[in-house]
Parts: sequence; C-alpha cells; structure tokens
Amino acid sequence: MHDFFEVLNYVNKIIYEPNRLPLERVQEEPQNANYGAGTFKIFSKTVRFRVGHVTPTKLGQFVVFWEKNDNNKNQPYRYDEATDLLVITTFKNETAFGQFIFPKEVLLQQNVLSSDATKGKMAMRVYPSWDTPTSKQAIATQKWQAPYFIDMCDASDSLNEELVKRYSL
Repeated sequence: MHDFFEVLNYVNKIIYEPNRLPLERVQEEPQNANYGAGTFKIFSKTVRFRVGHVTPTKLGQFVVFWEKNDNNKNQPYRYDEATDLLVITTFKNETAFGQFIFPKEVLLQQNVLSSDATKGKMAMRVYPSWDTPTSKQAIATQKWQAPYFIDMCDASDSLNEELVKRYSL
C-alpha cells in the first residue's frame, strides 16, 4: 500500500480524525509517487508525507524526498522552503504501524535538508522501534530518529496527547 490517497485516507481514519487533526490543502506529489508522496496542512503546520518502503536485503525502511530544480535535475529540499514537518508512515506486515514526525529543524541538523551550510539528502532509511539494527551507522541513525517515532499500535490517551502536541505546536 503506497498510493498517497489510499494511505492518507487510512491514516486519516485511524489517527487524524479521532484526534481532531484536520487535513487541509491535500496535494499529491507525483515526482515521488512510489513513496506515497504528498503535502497537506494540519492546523498551522505544513506537512510533507511519505510512506517507507521495506526493502528485501536491508533492515529499516527506505524513503525518498526530492524535487526538480530549474534544470530539471533532482535536488534535496531546501530548509528555507521546506514544510514544517516531514511525516514518514511505516508499516510492518499487517501487525505494526507508526509515524516518524520530524520537525524541519531536526532535518537540517541531520543534514537531510539543504542550506548554505549543508548539502542535504534526497533519500534516507528510517528505523522504527520494532527494528533492531546491528551496523554502527544504522544504530546511530535509529538513535537520533527514535524521539520522533510514534508507534500507532498504542491506542492510549498518551498517544492522542502526543499526536496533538507534535502536529499543533
């Protein structure tokens, strides 16, 4: 399931609607369609949305995020033009479901977004809490990503509070 509207509809019914997080200005991003790509707004926050891909040989989920420059070449998103949040929805079979909700400031610190001082990236691998990486790089990546991951299988009130906090700050 990687169609933007299909995944967003699922997430909306399971997460956003029950927590009164209204979606506005929903748009698909065709250049990254294989990754359920789109943008929308929740409250005052602009959101770039992606769906992680499970790959057959590596742990974690792969995701891309790039745009075309004036010369029609792929380039990383720039910090000064980036949405407030990058949300990467992850699935593990039919049993686990979660979201990474990265503020753009964190993406700049991690050299994901480009700026005058950083090159930026056009893709990365994310490691949900249910993954146990063994390589040093993957362990370090999961460590910086962990505070931004929410396991959506937890249907408690604390999950609701956390979602509202992250989307409406």
